[in-house]
Amino acid sequence: ETVYMKFFEELDKAAEVLTKFTVNNPGSKPMAEYDLVYGGDYSKWVKFANSLKLRMAMRISSVSPALAKEKAEEANRLKTAFLANMSHEIRTPLNAIVGFSNVLVGDDATSEEKAQYCDIIQKNSDLLLHLINDILDFSDFENDNITFNIRPYDAVKLCREASETVSASRKLEVELRYDTELSELMIDTDDARLRQVLINLLVNATKFTKEGSIVLKLELSDPNTAFFSVTDTGCGIPLEKQGLIFERFEKLNDFAQGSGLGLSICQLIVTYM
Repeated sequence: ETVYMKFFEELDKAAEVLTKFTVNNPGSKPMAEYDLVYGGDYSKWVKFANSLKLRMAMRISSVSPALAKEKAEEANRLKTAFLANMSHEIRTPLNAIVGFSNVLVGDDATSEEKAQYCDIIQKNSDLLLHLINDILDFSDFENDNITFNIRPYDAVKLCREASETVSASRKLEVELRYDTELSELMIDTDDARLRQVLINLLVNATKFTKEGSIVLKLELSDPNTAFFSVTDTGCGIPLEKQGLIFERFEKLNDFAQGSGLGLSICQLIVTYM
């Protein structure tokens, strides 16, 4: 519909120009010298333009309700998927927090067991906080209510901070390595948002890598372009699902914890920055 309306505007402009330089300009060359369709008959061109606009308007009137219905159905599907996914994802850590908090209140657990329970509560609290932050971030992007604080920051330092954060917050079964030949690389960026992207990518890699390594790499692909990459030796992504990884609420493994928003948020951050 937007394309059609833009074309309407262009038709009106063309008619205005045609009137100015032919009909209202007796000194101009006859249209017949240029017009191989209607032989310079301006009235036929106007009739053709009006007919075309009418047909396009009829097309819009028939397409718009279908598009509106399709968008409404898609919005309803996403809302249903969101509620189903979030109810499960939020309930799981909440149950763990409540359950192990009740156990801690009792006197039956040993000191070692209580330390384990506290660790479980901490991990599930972090997970719940991460889920809520994802939801809030996504809502801000959807409502165009997001701001960025762009400033010079050392990308080498930022990558090191991201890898150290993931290493410290998760008990990894594989090697997490940061690889760069650069000693310093100052870039203009929102360091908090870029760090969020890198941490999301690294955490995502830890979910699907049970052996081998995860590597965060920073290099210059050319003098003006910094190239960040995360590679792992995990299970990989099936070819038929690779186009879905940045879709909202998409989870390649329904049993893996997460909102299904992490990679979508990463894409939005990179696009907006």
